[in-house]
Amino acid sequence: MENKEIRFIDSHYNELFRIPDNSSITVTYPDGHTEDKFCKYIDEYHTYIDGVCYHICQWAELMEQNGNVCAPADKPEYTLEQIEQSEFEFMYRKEDESIERGCIGHLRADFDTGKSFFHTWWAENDSLKTPEFKAEFDKVIEYFRKKSSTPLLKSRSDMYNVCYRLRPTAYEGNKEIKGFKVQTDNYTYYLRCNPRLGEYNLYAYCYKTSELDKFKNTRFVEQNFDEVNKDKFFITDNGVTEVYFNPDSTAGGQLVYNEISKDLIAEAAKVTSNTKDFFNYLQENCRQYLMDIDTPEFRGNLESFMQRKADFEDYNDKTAKVLKKFAGVEPEKAPKKKEPER
Repeated sequence: MENKEIRFIDSHYNELFRIPDNSSITVTYPDGHTEDKFCKYIDEYHTYIDGVCYHICQWAELMEQNGNVCAPADKPEYTLEQIEQSEFEFMYRKEDESIERGCIGHLRADFDTGKSFFHTWWAENDSLKTPEFKAEFDKVIEYFRKKSSTPLLKSRSDMYNVCYRLRPTAYEGNKEIKGFKVQTDNYTYYLRCNPRLGEYNLYAYCYKTSELDKFKNTRFVEQNFDEVNKDKFFITDNGVTEVYFNPDSTAGGQLVYNEISKDLIAEAAKVTSNTKDFFNYLQENCRQYLMDIDTPEFRGNLESFMQRKADFEDYNDKTAKVLKKFAGVEPEKAPKKKEPER
């Protein structure tokens, strides 16, 4: 998704600062009291501020006329993030996949007549329900009930207003259902929201992020195995980088980066006598870097690997010959055949 920024200027169009879309400013009034106002991007010159549309110059003039000062609000403790349509699958229980996906469990809640918060916890994997997780999840729920400038869980009307302001992704199976996610260092919370009276208003599905990443990435590898199952070599300033996917690692899979210098290629050509031994020697003596399948960086790097055209591919005689030539190793010349005597 595009990262949009909202500009704030003075009345002479000098830029003062920018904030990300769906974040807040703090307005300080002449008497010293402050107030946070939620902002949503419209275009380069317009923004919603607390639900009212302003031209950025109109807002600047309003601030100056009243002696007010605005600045970016302090970074929120937790943020409601937009999701892709495909992520709704992680907001529903699946008997055969919940533990494999790293699902700890989910909380179901409703606001009753408006501002109550009746809730029930459904466990999926108690081994992941650590004291650290329980403490953090309680803080997340409390934050969006009482502290956030986007109080999604404060009441039915607040949930409706936050969804109206943020325009989250609607579930294609039921447009009244909206989805957000909240990400922390170790956990991902998917929030399935429906402010309608008579419905459960919230399903909060909780995941251990490393396990969820592993599940998503493993499935992505399986779906694209023909593109992933390659050994690629890329020429660099210092030699060659070999990249391939190893499915047999302890983590369940990993990208392997082998940094191979020209000197090492020349050395391998000198001490080995066949193609198999040549590549084995390179792998055993190169500098190697690993990226496990359960890390946040894995997916982007795997997609880059799939899309990037290699300078040469696969372990074979042709690649070995090209590598040796690249390193300045002259192939042995076959002895000249003697001319038959006449």
